[in-house]
Amino acid sequence: MKRKTYPKTVILLVVSALLLAVSCSLASPDRLLEISIPGHPWESAQTKSLWYTLRWTYGTEIRSAYVGPEERLVSIHVPIGETVLIAAYPLGEMAPFGAIITPLDEEIQVSLNQNDGVIVNELIDLDRVVTQRLNYGLIRESMLKKCSDMRRIEKVSLLRDLQNGELSQASFKAVSLFGVDPFVLPNGLWTSEYLCDPSLYISDNLSPQLQLPEGVFRYLNADMDRVLVLIVDSSGNSYSYLKQSLI
Repeated sequence: MKRKTYPKTVILLVVSALLLAVSCSLASPDRLLEISIPGHPWESAQTKSLWYTLRWTYGTEIRSAYVGPEERLVSIHVPIGETVLIAAYPLGEMAPFGAIITPLDEEIQVSLNQNDGVIVNELIDLDRVVTQRLNYGLIRESMLKKCSDMRRIEKVSLLRDLQNGELSQASFKAVSLFGVDPFVLPNGLWTSEYLCDPSLYISDNLSPQLQLPEGVFRYLNADMDRVLVLIVDSSGNSYSYLKQSLI
């Protein structure tokens, strides 16, 4: 009795199907996160809701989604077993609300905040080899011991040490605030984009004396439909200009 034989192409197809099934079974399953975006200071000033660009890491990818003005709860799928960086950018470009979720975090409901958003904004475009297994809980604890306002954490040495695998307590430093000289500004109420910063009340066309860290700071004058953009560099020099509001 002759043994039945099969063409090589059939055998290859069967083997390929089995390998695909095995690889799918070994792939990390997803979990669903419910992302909550808090109210923005400008929404109260302008009585209009903002739209957002939501970005998050997925494996080695960065995924993004548009979040409409009336949406504040968004569901996303993220891989189990890796650290996930999430950032929601108001109007697609402003200081983001953010969160970093590690495999140790079991919550499915995640509320974003501007303090973590500062760090997410620095980390999200780094090589994922650096951030995919990041223990953010310990890093966050070390930063908060230095300063409660993460905008004041010195980023250059922190990112350098993180990428070189040389992170230590010496990597966490708080920078001083810079005094910003008064400058000419139209009268009215200028609302900061940051929840932790006070609004500017201008009555004599001159800004108050501000104390700010390095960074970009935006203030909205809803009555004029104008935005003040204030830039402070690492040497404490400041630059400012006005632009049309995008709301």
